[in-house]
Amino acid sequence: MTKTTFKSLLFIALAIIPMAFYGQEKTASNNWFIGIEGGATQMFADNEAFVMDQTSWDAGLFGGLTVKNALSFYVDLGYVNLKGKNGDWMTIDECNLFQGNFNVGYNVLQLFGFDPDRRWSVMPHFGLGAIMHRTKSTINGNVIKNGYDEDGAVEGHGFGGRKAVYTNNFGLKVGYAISQRFDLGLDFVAVKTDTEGLDNWIHGKHSDYYGYANLSLAYKFGRKEIKPCPDCPECPEAEEYNCDVCKDAIEKAAKDAVEEAMKNYQPAPAQEAAAPEEEKADDAESMEKNWEEKDIHLSFKVGKAEVKDTQANKDEVKKVSEDIENGRDVNKIKTVGYASPEGNDDQNQKLSEDRAKATAEYIEKNLGDNAEGITFESKGMGSDWDGFYKALAASNIQAKDKIAKQLKDSEDPTATLNEMRTKYPELEEILNSLRVTRVYINK
Repeated sequence: MTKTTFKSLLFIALAIIPMAFYGQEKTASNNWFIGIEGGATQMFADNEAFVMDQTSWDAGLFGGLTVKNALSFYVDLGYVNLKGKNGDWMTIDECNLFQGNFNVGYNVLQLFGFDPDRRWSVMPHFGLGAIMHRTKSTINGNVIKNGYDEDGAVEGHGFGGRKAVYTNNFGLKVGYAISQRFDLGLDFVAVKTDTEGLDNWIHGKHSDYYGYANLSLAYKFGRKEIKPCPDCPECPEAEEYNCDVCKDAIEKAAKDAVEEAMKNYQPAPAQEAAAPEEEKADDAESMEKNWEEKDIHLSFKVGKAEVKDTQANKDEVKKVSEDIENGRDVNKIKTVGYASPEGNDDQNQKLSEDRAKATAEYIEKNLGDNAEGITFESKGMGSDWDGFYKALAASNIQAKDKIAKQLKDSEDPTATLNEMRTKYPELEEILNSLRVTRVYINK
């Protein structure tokens, strides 16, 4: 390891990495990023003029990780063209290289009042890497080739005879977040190579440099959205409560709200709430005496009243058919339909009625001759909010108290529920369980 490389590593460790632990807040989040870049290049050299007088171009790809909205680690891969001329005695006719380096940078603006949503960034960065280059120069009328796999040229160990050398780079990148996903950047970088052969003028004094100024476009992904706690705007919250000060108080308030919501949405016992009314029954005892809920589960297409014609559904109907074949006297079957509450109430009422009717028709069709003498009735119960709250309370969803509270407080619980389905995919299992029709058979 060269002294320059060691010094660069030491500077990164002592000056950059500690910044990651300075001024950070709980609202900070990590994100990955990938991007493209390109711009103008300039050859530096160790001859008397030092800076060549011609510019060229480069292009590249980069990708990495930003930690706590401030510290970035990334890999940069690119292709660089360089040109140059120094008076009449030296010209660089061709110089191109492939570069790859690992970089560390820090957004120093976060040191002056941390803001995870700050749009501007100013990031000094440092890196280590390598290049594989080839150069053709004319010096005092002599053509010199370095990094070519051909006669008369100095051949290297890279592909195509290119010369491979180590590099250190340092630069400054100014960025602007044009959206939550995309950043624009302007990057100024100087690269010190571990060779004098980049310009083919070798005299043992100084290593060669080159530099570039690039425009970049980066795409960010993997960042958690940061939102304030509902009852404490000062403290942060990601997926769940994340505030050490008011966490217990907020969770207690949420549980109290759930208990209140359950009072408002108190379901009756399963058979009583779902069972159809007997025309002459005056109380639950009479209903229980005359009707039996048959454990039949028919599956429907989402948003439709069409019973899926599957073997599983046919097997469910066999539960009734087997009772009849075993001598049970059945003269009336009632079906009660339900809809999951993520849809419009009026549409769900019609959907539940249609499902109850479709269930009755499906059972009658599949009973065949056993359906003779049996009267079929159907009834729709609409959106099953009672069943939803009951299933939510019994579920293993960690945020169930929070979900119930938000639905309770919402002016439009249906719209709120649909927004939650993306954030909490576990709700789909509950909603699927509510798209059912219950079947009752006279005793």
